[in-house]
Amino acid sequence: MKGLKYTSLAVAALTATLLASTNNSKVQAATVDKNNTVTVAKSDKEKLQDAVNQAQNSVNNAQASVDSKKSALTDAQAQAKAPNDACDAQQAKVNDSQKNLADKQAIAKQAQDKLDSASAVAKQATSENIQKTQKNIAAQQDAIKAAKQNVSDANADLNTAQSQLATAKQKQADAQNLVNSKEAAKKTADNNVANAEAAVKNSGLDEAKQNVQKVQNALKEIKKTNADNESVLSKNQAALAENNQKIATVNNNLAMANKAVVDAQNNVNAKQKALADAQKALKDLQDQVAQDQASGAAGFFKAIADNKDNSESLREDAQTAYNIITGQPNAYQDITVEWAKEAVKLGQENDSTSLSNIEKALGYYQHWMTYRDKYGLSHPSISLTAVAIAMLSSDFQHYSDEFNHPSLLTSKYGPFYSDEEDISAGEVNPIDNWMSEKDDIDKYIEAHPDAAAYSFESTHPLTQDEWEKDVDFWNDKPVYIGHYTSMIKPDANYVGLAGNEYEIQPMMNNADSMDEIIFNPINGIDFNSYQNLVQSYLKDVKQEDKINTLKANVATANQNLVAAQNAVKSAQNNVQSLQANLAELNNGSTKINKAISDTQAALAKGQENLEFEQKQLDQANQTLADVQAKVGTKAKALEDAKAAQAKAAEAVAQAQNVLSEATAAVKASQAKVDAAQNDVQAKDNNLKSVQAALDSLNQALNNLENAQSNLSAAQTAFNKANDDVTAANKAVKAQQLILDTLKESKSKADAQVTNASEELKKAEAELAAEQSKLEDAKARLDAFNKKETENSHKEASNAENPVTPTNKPDTSHVVKPSDKTDEDSTVKPTDKPDSHSEASTTNSSETTTTATESDVKDTDTVKENAKADLKTNNKSEEKSSTVKIIDNSDSSAVSVVLNGSNTPVKTFGEKTVNGTTYYKVSANRWVKDDKAHVVAVTGNVTTNKLPQTGAKNELIAALSGLAVAGTTLVSYLGINRKKKNN
Repeated sequence: MKGLKYTSLAVAALTATLLASTNNSKVQAATVDKNNTVTVAKSDKEKLQDAVNQAQNSVNNAQASVDSKKSALTDAQAQAKAPNDACDAQQAKVNDSQKNLADKQAIAKQAQDKLDSASAVAKQATSENIQKTQKNIAAQQDAIKAAKQNVSDANADLNTAQSQLATAKQKQADAQNLVNSKEAAKKTADNNVANAEAAVKNSGLDEAKQNVQKVQNALKEIKKTNADNESVLSKNQAALAENNQKIATVNNNLAMANKAVVDAQNNVNAKQKALADAQKALKDLQDQVAQDQASGAAGFFKAIADNKDNSESLREDAQTAYNIITGQPNAYQDITVEWAKEAVKLGQENDSTSLSNIEKALGYYQHWMTYRDKYGLSHPSISLTAVAIAMLSSDFQHYSDEFNHPSLLTSKYGPFYSDEEDISAGEVNPIDNWMSEKDDIDKYIEAHPDAAAYSFESTHPLTQDEWEKDVDFWNDKPVYIGHYTSMIKPDANYVGLAGNEYEIQPMMNNADSMDEIIFNPINGIDFNSYQNLVQSYLKDVKQEDKINTLKANVATANQNLVAAQNAVKSAQNNVQSLQANLAELNNGSTKINKAISDTQAALAKGQENLEFEQKQLDQANQTLADVQAKVGTKAKALEDAKAAQAKAAEAVAQAQNVLSEATAAVKASQAKVDAAQNDVQAKDNNLKSVQAALDSLNQALNNLENAQSNLSAAQTAFNKANDDVTAANKAVKAQQLILDTLKESKSKADAQVTNASEELKKAEAELAAEQSKLEDAKARLDAFNKKETENSHKEASNAENPVTPTNKPDTSHVVKPSDKTDEDSTVKPTDKPDSHSEASTTNSSETTTTATESDVKDTDTVKENAKADLKTNNKSEEKSSTVKIIDNSDSSAVSVVLNGSNTPVKTFGEKTVNGTTYYKVSANRWVKDDKAHVVAVTGNVTTNKLPQTGAKNELIAALSGLAVAGTTLVSYLGINRKKKNN
């Protein structure tokens, strides 16, 4: 579509006139420049063929460019090889020169160390140091002499120790020989005994001796047993006497213990009576206190009202409070609270009238005053009437079925007092609960900083005027702060606080109330006076001191009873213990008497056994004598052999002792030899150390004496090493310089290769793009040729029945500019699958001539051909919904006409959001595609993807309008032509 521009319907009509007057067989499009100069353009087919030819030329050029870039890349790579190879070779040389430099630097370091050492020695090479070293050498030589003497002495000691060891080992060998000989002699003695025993074995001598020994042993055991029994008898007789004495003592103690049990039981009875008396006194007092506490606040208010020592105003205030909580009619403000007697449970533990809750409310007041102190406010007086009203308000929350102010529920529950009232519920301090409403103010001020001037904290102390001004400000704000402002009201006075401990609602216990009398106040008292009244009454009612005393008396009496009961148990236990002890003693006496009897019987039997065994011993001795007389010399030989055996055994033992001593001497001598050897080694090591020290001194003296020559040699070596380092460093720099030069050449060559590669990539991309354009141009030409063939067949059919224009032009196809929607158009879409709906547009104010029926048909043909052309060009893009603007410079743009305007405007961009296309018509303005009609595409742009709605249809509508206007003008001029082609 490049070259097409539609500027107005007047120009379109003129273009149609020119087209109709030509001899071409096809309707051709025209273009109008900015000076409204009309130029006839080529036919669409010629344009498409030109586009194909141009695209083929572009592909050929792009292919030539690719071939050229490939050749350039190959040349660049070949040219880069030599610089790269040279650079790598030079890098190896640089590495070698750097290694050589490192080696030279290491040698220079060693030379530096030697030079430093020689320099240090040269500084020390004074005559004094040389003389001192020489003296040290002389002294060291003396030390060597001493060390050598020590080595000689140690060797002498070693020789002595080795000689002593040899002597000890010889004695050990002699002792071992002696042991061997003594053991051989004992073996001979053992054999002699064995032979002698064999000679007397069957003579009966052993049996006789054994029988004598057996009888002697038996007689000995009997004597021992008799002696033991006599001892046992004596002990048992003494134990019996002692046990009998204990029995007498226990009997006396048992009698006393039985009497103690009786006395302890009598004491328990007395202590039980004392405990009962103490408990009764405590219960009587507690019953009295409970009775007094049962009246709760009623008793408290009544006591104040009846106390004539109080002021008349205080008594009057107390009487009013009493009447209020007891539900008296017209107790205050001429109001009778009908539900008071049912709601208030006087004195009960959870009720607000209980003494514990009256005392608890004192803490609420003190906590409230800490807040008022922060605002610089006064402390309100306490009104007993206000306290009573607060009690009713608190108990009402438990009585009623909803949590609310009783003064707001009078229609349901009856009248209530008209005073300032705050209520709270929950396991929280009510003062904190009411003050927490300040958070609403803080949050509002955070969002509206100007409201900070009304924060109730802008002035200190807070005045009543400032408070009222701030309250007025917050009254129309979305905050709920009524309780908070009540707490910090500067002129608050005559107040009362109360609270109960009932369950108000599920999951919420305790109701609290604060009442302030503001309509008809009466005199009040300061908080300290009120607190003293409460505490004094509580003290009088509770009588805690007296109750504590009576509780202590009960505790003491109970302790005394327990002690008495324990004493009874102790006395009874003592009796039982004594009885058990007596039984044990009696049982012991019985056992002892039996033991004495048994022992006496054993002694009698033992005497009989003793007499019998004595007779047996006499008989055995006689038998032994008879046998010995018969055996004679054999028995004497056996006795002599056993005596010789004993002496041989003793000789062996003595020889073994001598061997043990000799062995110990060898061990001690060996230890001395080892110690002497270690000493020789130590002395030898010391000699070597002293010799090494002498060698070191000699070397030091040599260094001192030759210090200057050594220094000169070290300096020469150091200078040479430095020269070598300098030369090596120069070599490294020279090689590096060459490398840097080669790197520059390499870098340039690599850059040429990179550039050639990038150029090749660009050329290949351009070739691909041009090939794509060529394929697209060929597709368009093929589609056009196909469509042209179809139209030729159709026109050939229409030529057989030509249409004759009527005398009266038909204007039914003319549509007003405002009726340009698809639904209102008289030009209907075809039934072909790829057709689109179009609308024809004309300007009725400028067109005064109507078209004939044949003209309308001609118009339809032009529309159909134009539509087919556009559809052919966009067949492959029917599903797209975007316009790609490549260059939005002044010479390149899409022009659109906005709804309600006849003037085209240039677009500067286009975007698609959620399927809807928008055109940018100014710096900050975007217009939807259904509010703008594309009328021209100029400059370096592509319209490969026109929208399916909006812009595309409007472009078709513009083409259709051109065709209608052109046909109408031809009909008006009386020009007749056949419908064919475009």
